[in-house]
Amino acid sequence: MAPEIEQLLRRWYVGQLLVLFVAGLVQLFVTNNGFFFPAGGMVLLVWGLFAWWPVAEDDQEQWWRLRHVNYYVQTVLQFTLFPVLLANLLALLSQVSWLDEQGLIAVGLAYLLVMFVPVAFVVTRPIESVIGRIAVLITAIFSGVVSAHSTFLLLPILKAPAVFEMVSDTGILGAFGFVITIWVLMRAWGLKGPTARFNRHAQAGLIGLIMIVGAAFSLWNAFSAGGSWATTFIHWDFRLRSATWQMFLSGLEPGIAEEWLYRFAVLTLLLQAFRHRKHQLDWAVWLSGGLFGLWHITNVFAGQPLSATIEQMIFAATLGWFLAIAYLYSGSILLPMAIHAAIDVLSMMASGSQTMVKPDAFEWQTIGFTVIIFVGLTIYFLTGSRRQVMQERVNQRLM
Repeated sequence: MAPEIEQLLRRWYVGQLLVLFVAGLVQLFVTNNGFFFPAGGMVLLVWGLFAWWPVAEDDQEQWWRLRHVNYYVQTVLQFTLFPVLLANLLALLSQVSWLDEQGLIAVGLAYLLVMFVPVAFVVTRPIESVIGRIAVLITAIFSGVVSAHSTFLLLPILKAPAVFEMVSDTGILGAFGFVITIWVLMRAWGLKGPTARFNRHAQAGLIGLIMIVGAAFSLWNAFSAGGSWATTFIHWDFRLRSATWQMFLSGLEPGIAEEWLYRFAVLTLLLQAFRHRKHQLDWAVWLSGGLFGLWHITNVFAGQPLSATIEQMIFAATLGWFLAIAYLYSGSILLPMAIHAAIDVLSMMASGSQTMVKPDAFEWQTIGFTVIIFVGLTIYFLTGSRRQVMQERVNQRLM
């Protein structure tokens, strides 16, 4: 990045840090007659000093272990708690009689779209380990940014209109904030962003094949009403049980955010890590899909049955492999985004639920069928002239 932009991001980080922490100290001092100020103030001051450290560092190697630990700690803390500190700041401002609370909430929701950009540049950028980068992306950064708007409205200190809460709960605003934040972070790591244009060296027929498979699976997954192999492809129910904005936005969010995370950020980092290996594409594709599947184990904590979660993990891994070759071959991040969003939007609106139920015997058989199809297509594209097209594209993007 240009030195002027880097300087701007550092100043933005310092100013944001100062305003949020001062507002936190003021809130601790004025609420409950300052009862929580001694302990809470000390915690904020210690956190603030360590949050300031990345800006004040020089090039010396002193305390390098502690500095590197601080990068991870500050990434987790700031991506998780900054929305709460922002809500606290706006709650204080709302006490000024001429400021409208709903207007402040709207401004806060908009600011959350870019709030983490200076944090990513100053705090997360110095992390050099590929494993460390992928770990913070999948855990702290993804969950923090995508859920930032719901975290912002989590405490009852701000009374948001119902439409604000609905939009924030879907995570759609967080998805766009995640796109902005990760684009800046990847550029800071010296990696190019994705493109929306199709690769001119790819065969139109094969891109069409990917589109047809994605569309056919989206429709079959959402609307097939058959309970056996004799009926699964001929019995259909095209009713949408929950055709609401909330379901639509909830399905659109993973199509944007998860694809930006796994098919752009994680896949690119793995391709960079294996750039000197003979089987660079194989390692990157299979590992990125495996991580995508493994990540879905978190749905257990949302109350989803374990068997349904295991089924979802298997499906997500195989879908991840297919979406990875869809992105690498077509060259456009919009293709896997569209397929992923179509699968989630249609299935959620058709079923009326965002979670999966315990699978029966036939559903396990269909998962096996899906694995065969998606793995077969992944292997097909990782061989022959298709592989050469993808490899040339990867070499261009990593230069």
